[in-house]
Amino acid sequence: MGVSFGIDTSKLDICFGGFAPTVMGDMAATWERATESELRLAERKEALLLAERLEAARESELREWVDGSGTIWRYVLLDDADIRIKGCVPGSPELFIPDSIDGHPVVEIAAEGCSSLRSVTAITVPDAVVSIGKCAFRGCVELVRAILPARISEYRADWFRHCKKLAHLELPGALEVLSPRIFDQGSLKSLVIGVGARDVQPGAFINSDLEVIQVKDGNLCMRSDGRALYSKDWSIMAALAVPSESYDIHEGCRVLGKKAMSSMACLTQVRMPDSLEVIGEFAFAGTSITSFDAPPCTRAILEKAFYGCRDLRSVLLGSGLEIIGQDAFTDTGLSELHVPATVRELEAPLAGGTSVRFSGEGATFSLEEGGTLSVDAEGGLYEQEEDGLHFVRLLEENASSYAVRPGTVAVDEGAFQNLAHLVQVDLPAGVRHIGSGAFRGCRALREVSVQEGVESIGAEAFLDTVLEELHLPGSLHDLGERALVTQGAHHGKGVPSLKRIVMGKGNVRFRMEGGMLLESKGDGRERVVVYVGPDEVVRIPETVDEVASYAFNGATSIKELFFSDRIATVGVRGLAVDAPLEHIHVDLVDPYEGHEHFDIWPPRTDRSEQQMMLALTVPTFVNVEALFEHYDNAIINGSSFDALSESGLDAYEQTIRLIDRLEDPVYMGEVSQSMARRVLTTGLERSCLEMARRDDRASLRRLADLGILDATNIDAAIEAVQQTQDASMIGYLLELKRERFGRRSFDLSL
Repeated sequence: MGVSFGIDTSKLDICFGGFAPTVMGDMAATWERATESELRLAERKEALLLAERLEAARESELREWVDGSGTIWRYVLLDDADIRIKGCVPGSPELFIPDSIDGHPVVEIAAEGCSSLRSVTAITVPDAVVSIGKCAFRGCVELVRAILPARISEYRADWFRHCKKLAHLELPGALEVLSPRIFDQGSLKSLVIGVGARDVQPGAFINSDLEVIQVKDGNLCMRSDGRALYSKDWSIMAALAVPSESYDIHEGCRVLGKKAMSSMACLTQVRMPDSLEVIGEFAFAGTSITSFDAPPCTRAILEKAFYGCRDLRSVLLGSGLEIIGQDAFTDTGLSELHVPATVRELEAPLAGGTSVRFSGEGATFSLEEGGTLSVDAEGGLYEQEEDGLHFVRLLEENASSYAVRPGTVAVDEGAFQNLAHLVQVDLPAGVRHIGSGAFRGCRALREVSVQEGVESIGAEAFLDTVLEELHLPGSLHDLGERALVTQGAHHGKGVPSLKRIVMGKGNVRFRMEGGMLLESKGDGRERVVVYVGPDEVVRIPETVDEVASYAFNGATSIKELFFSDRIATVGVRGLAVDAPLEHIHVDLVDPYEGHEHFDIWPPRTDRSEQQMMLALTVPTFVNVEALFEHYDNAIINGSSFDALSESGLDAYEQTIRLIDRLEDPVYMGEVSQSMARRVLTTGLERSCLEMARRDDRASLRRLADLGILDATNIDAAIEAVQQTQDASMIGYLLELKRERFGRRSFDLSL
């Protein structure tokens, strides 16, 4: 057991277990607490099993019983053993739910069982109760005090819905986790926590208006000083529960938990003991503290610990501090910050939205010399590691350009991430590794000089940048997922910016072909990493069996696409070409129904563009069946999405395409075939007229071959064709009628 504060202490030489006992010397006490814990766990399991059994129990008829205060209780017997309270008529403002009636234990309060009791000011639920139904005390508008039983392990805010005067609450004894839901109803001033509580959700007391908080004797995990919650040995502070202008953290406390004092806007001053080692995530975020002098034992200030403390003007960090998390001092009132040499991990942004300056003559940020970290005049943070000098982060958020220091061997993960003004970066010779997300989100970044010698570029390294050209050195052998997905390619709201990739000589893993960057996977297999164009006809090599995520997303130059169904993996929007393809050619690894390949010529309509986009972007592999399914949808419903537009598929082209598909209905389901025939039959007269105008006798015969043009409708077709006054075409249809349907059906009146 223990409280989970979200504290990453893996990099600190600290051992603690949340609210679990930490006194290592008293073995007898530890054994006693462990035994008590096991007994309580057994009791909790027994109560849960009983509650489950009650759900399926058989109810008796509704009965009544009057207690000594005159309260009328309406109840039912469950399997002739236990009692479920169904309702009551109070005889007193203080309602004491009975623990038994006529020798039967009261184990449950039904949904709304004690609701809308407008005269009741206090409710006490006995420990025999193991289940409380939905909205059990809803609408008790004068309720001020409520005591819940020891064996229940949940708390539901709807129990006290519309109980706006509820000021004192004793939580269920077996409730293990305290959450913000406690403050969903009422205006609590006093809170009692039961013996089973062991965990506090971060931010559980953000909405607190408490005046006092108490932990019941016998709780093995936590205790309180009346204003805040701590671990049993005082080593961890979970939360300041009572809003205060000032607070003294208990002596011996070593850790402030996540959101321990977060959003206590009234808090202006906190005294911290010398023992404090870790300040957790968001610990002081949103408070009104004005200064922070780190205690001598403080070794870690974690992510957003002082985020949004706009009145914070002064910070003094002592030697011994090792870790400062991301955004630790962001959006504060700081104008300067000095970091001791003992810090070995400093995440950025560190103090965004402040007056702290990281570069130039007026810099107000400094990093004491003598440690593993150093900072240059432009705000570049470096760390000396075993393999050499690493560029960790550009701290100056407003920089438009930056040159990494010569001698640097690696650009670390997220080193330039989300720097909105950065346009150009120079990397020196000697850099071997570019970390994951190194330039991710730099939406103005157009140029990065990648030199020969770089061996790896991490995942999403250049994601959402606007790079136009990139040199990939011959030494490169590892390129992470989505590393070269630029802003337009990622979001599809613009044309991908990357237009040119220059390959260094001698690279055996990567190559360029047909505007595509290809990566060798070994065994003769390759994957398409990214397409930069500008080819109109793209032929994906037969060696390719994978297309990376966003590889073709947003590409606008492609008109014809050739590929194979051996491509078994297509990443997210890997084939999402943002252009109306005129021709799709698919080679088949294994012939299908006599075909070794398929050619699809999508019509130039808005509906077709959408259907083919879906066919290429939804499947996670080259799915020929899906291609035909979406193509069929496009030609069966040939109209435009705009009902007033005439840009849909014209009748003649739609007819010819449907005839082609019905003559060779590969991958065409029965439903699609039926719909195609219906379209042809419904528009037959118009189709025949258009064929006649084009002297397309072959298509008329194909309609007859398919049984669309038959004895029941050929006369109407002939009558429609008469509009052309083309005697030759009319004669052809008359002859077709005689040939296919016999002399008896010949109509001399025509």
